[in-house]
Amino acid sequence: MKRTLVIGALVLAGLLTFPAAANADHRSRRWGVSFGFGFDGAHVDLGYSRHRHHHRPVHVHVRAPIYRQIWVAPVYDTVIAGYDRCGRPSYRTVQVRCGYYDSVVVGYRCSGCGAYCD
Repeated sequence: MKRTLVIGALVLAGLLTFPAAANADHRSRRWGVSFGFGFDGAHVDLGYSRHRHHHRPVHVHVRAPIYRQIWVAPVYDTVIAGYDRCGRPSYRTVQVRCGYYDSVVVGYRCSGCGAYCD
């Protein structure tokens, strides 16, 4: 029983360490060991697989808005303030709305690479 466990452990250790050093293209071919427990009991899977790696990820432009602050001028209006002795109106200029800063979109830029988008 001890001999079986020792041999199994050595084989498993060899499978995990040897192929990565001996294989010239170790990025595309791999040995794998998987352990699992489920309702039907425990299982161990040993396997060899080929993985395809993309060396350059595909870039998709994602538009991100570019905001700028602009000043919106106050609004003034001329109103009748009253009447003089002859019944003519006297006018006065009053502020209807205060000036304020507003954010506006002036363009778009890619959030990944920073290129200007239309």
